[in-house]
Amino acid sequence: MHHILLSIGSNTYAKRNTDKAKRQIETVFPDIRFSESCTSKAYGKKYKRPFLNLLAAFESDKSAQEICKRVKQIESEMGRKPEDKEKGRVVIDIDLIRYDDNILKQSDFERSYVQDLLKFFSE
Repeated sequence: MHHILLSIGSNTYAKRNTDKAKRQIETVFPDIRFSESCTSKAYGKKYKRPFLNLLAAFESDKSAQEICKRVKQIESEMGRKPEDKEKGRVVIDIDLIRYDDNILKQSDFERSYVQDLLKFFSE
């Protein structure tokens, strides 16, 4: 089994969309555990609204590619569109940031809210 860590965030109806994403992810990975959520400031020039963020951890026998494909399907089902990013709108963003001991999105993994939320899983 592989150890998986996902980062989940939204800046558009954030609580509703992160809750919906959690429910959809749970149907695919029923043993998943979620951290608490936290708010982070908007970053970059495109984003004006703060983000609600949380992490999810679980074990799976699926490959990293299979997991990425499935979470991107969930994003699409929830209404995420490529052009929304240019407008600073993120309905939902679900990223595979760690697969076993491999950090797949180093810049995301190093964000302060990710480091703070990781503590949830070490308790």
